[in-house]
Amino acid sequence: MIKVITFDLDDTLWAIAPVIEKANQRMLAWMNHHTPKFSQAYDNQGIEELRDEIVADNPHLVHDLSQIRVALIQLGLSRCGYDTANTLAQQAFTVYFAARNDVELFAGTQTQISALRQNYQIGALTNGNADLAQVGIAHLFDFYFNSAQLGVSKPHPDFFARALKHTGLSAEHFIHIGDHPEHDIAGAQAAGMRTIWMNPEQKSWPARQAEACAEIHHLDQLGAAVANIHGH
Repeated sequence: MIKVITFDLDDTLWAIAPVIEKANQRMLAWMNHHTPKFSQAYDNQGIEELRDEIVADNPHLVHDLSQIRVALIQLGLSRCGYDTANTLAQQAFTVYFAARNDVELFAGTQTQISALRQNYQIGALTNGNADLAQVGIAHLFDFYFNSAQLGVSKPHPDFFARALKHTGLSAEHFIHIGDHPEHDIAGAQAAGMRTIWMNPEQKSWPARQAEACAEIHHLDQLGAAVANIHGH
């Protein structure tokens, strides 16, 4: 009997690429005004190169996207000669993070999750760093775990094990919904959970990988998919 529904967030409840692009633009606009030497030295590609450098030099941060972002901004500011790089980096990150959580939910998100909450516990399991309170949907979730909290990322088994431990329920009582065939579907399947593949772009399923229990192309299909799995 299904008792818990867990969701990935990025590209499952909203499209992440335009959000990150917007967040970078807003951060760089702020920095163009407050720290112009940074915005002159680094475009989006330059920011990615700073990120790669931070991850290579600080492997312990690999699962913490927020700390990586702060560290790369601070590194760039320091190289541009700003003496208060740490304070400025925190301020720039605040601008970035507000935009990172200014998402456009896929149609049906709030309606579907609200309906499911009447019968199931609802959780979020994400490798990202979205803040559900800032997004405006924290009230829809009973629990939330991300990579920074756990020190591992999906599909690592410890990630899904944390959800099982939190609820005190076995995997047979779970359905996990996500967009990523490996991180979400394979990871949850390995933990013994049932799965629903959120596939808004209607991509082909990867060869040689066990398929999800169901596939949906938009969230208005979610309730029916959950009911079908629950019924079986």
